[in-house]
Amino acid sequence: MNWKALLFCILAVPWARAETITLSNGEWLPYLSKTLPHYGAVSRIVTEAFALEGITVNYVFRPWPRAYAEAQRGLVNGSLVWSVGPPSTERAREFLSSDTVLEAQSVFFHRKGYNFTWTKDADLAGLRIGGVAGYEYRFEEVPGVHLDRAPNEELNLRKLVAGRVDVVPASLDVGRYILRTRFKPEEAAGIAVATGRYNTTQYRLIMRRADAANAGYIERFNRGLRKLKESGKYDQYMADLAAGRY
Repeated sequence: MNWKALLFCILAVPWARAETITLSNGEWLPYLSKTLPHYGAVSRIVTEAFALEGITVNYVFRPWPRAYAEAQRGLVNGSLVWSVGPPSTERAREFLSSDTVLEAQSVFFHRKGYNFTWTKDADLAGLRIGGVAGYEYRFEEVPGVHLDRAPNEELNLRKLVAGRVDVVPASLDVGRYILRTRFKPEEAAGIAVATGRYNTTQYRLIMRRADAANAGYIERFNRGLRKLKESGKYDQYMADLAAGRY
């Protein structure tokens, strides 16, 4: 075989045509983190969905405002993961978004033995609710609702343990992770999750509309995500997350 034929064979193999993209990422334990195996279950899902389409992902971890701004300015190919909202929102106008990568369930945490029943937002009237500063809650305008805000979910859960608030709304996975990793076992054992979900939020990969290549990347990512789900790996990774393996 002469050198020209050898060069042709090398260029023809799949790895010779591999693509690499850069996505901004951030700290949102236990879903995403620079410190977690595979950068967290959600990062792993994004990585492997792209890999199934021949694309390698490089992550840069940023504070969330910077992660978003870099995607907005085209300094990275895209960012994960974000809720997008209706088509009229600025985010939906500026970004293409993928199929749902993460569906996060929000619940109410309360102390065991506390008589808490909830079926509608009006049931929250009269309760001391631990909220996070800067977060919007759909029930905060309900007459009689009192929000006692703290900088983060961990401090809210500590107030709950101390009896300073009655309930804390938070992502089920995030709340459980905090209780498991940052509280004494006996403290965590005293906290329960109320029946039902007060909110479900879908999170997606976003990529700037202004970049011509991004429509193709989103299409390929969605195709890879479908393959990952069909293989059973998506459900496996989410089950591992729920079981505390991240």
